Amino acid sequence: MTLRTELRALVELVALPGLAAILPWRWCMALYRRVARWERLYHREWTCALATARRYVPIADEAGFGRDFRLTRLVDLADLYLTWFRSRRRWLARHVAVRGAWPATGAHVGVFFHAGPGFWGVHALRLAGHQSAVLAGHYTRRSMGGAFLGFWYGVARLKALQRASGRDLIFSPGTLRKATQVLAEGHWVIGTPDVPPENTRLGQPVVLFGRPAVLPAGLVEIARRAGVPVVIYDTQVDLATGRRTLTIGEPLAADDPRLLQRIAERFESILREHPAAFSLWPFADAYFAAAAAIPTDAA
Repeated sequence: MTLRTELRALVELVALPGLAAILPWRWCMALYRRVARWERLYHREWTCALATARRYVPIADEAGFGRDFRLTRLVDLADLYLTWFRSRRRWLARHVAVRGAWPATGAHVGVFFHAGPGFWGVHALRLAGHQSAVLAGHYTRRSMGGAFLGFWYGVARLKALQRASGRDLIFSPGTLRKATQVLAEGHWVIGTPDVPPENTRLGQPVVLFGRPAVLPAGLVEIARRAGVPVVIYDTQVDLATGRRTLTIGEPLAADDPRLLQRIAERFESILREHPAAFSLWPFADAYFAAAAAIPTDAA
């Protein structure tokens, strides 16, 4: 840990995102758009993201990609402070457009991605009358850039996510058992199938960007064991206004043999349409490396 590391975390994770707690959102977004021009902001994240993204999607304007990545990152980080200091019902009504509708009743598995601000989908699901348990991983100081303030932010975000969802977060080990119990009680389980596949034992082959790849299949396995449908949703942000759009898909049958591939296709379409929104680009090569490691006779 160095003073420079902590000062950077103070600016990038607390001071700038925290302005959302005290400024009207219109003013805050206008300021964020100016700040996002600063190339040193989230420098390692956006440069690594660009280096990987250009191998899979066309990036006509690399400077624009970096600016949009930084702005999306700011908005996503600011959502923690909006969650703390704003009425979620009023904020959703004013700043989030919803396309589609949550199923009215019954337990489901919800699938979203690390592409765009994720908090407001959880808020919207709760306001629709559904509590959910989110599959989550623990933060460490190393995973948050080595900064104590980064670790603090990660822990605070997990706590806020738990309050927003209404149920305890689900951590490994015992993920399948815990998740199926939550579903048996009539609640939702939600999570992201885009984490690096080396972080799970349940990776399965898919086709992504026309190439063999592996995505974690834990959410699909949970849905199949519990016999509940899967709903894919995502939230994108209009970088000119800061207004979010939450898109909710139709329920998909858990016993569909192409279910994971359908998830991969939706994932790819989001990355092609909003490449700068994906925060895990630096790890995306792992999807394809995992597929290359599968023995030919096992493929």
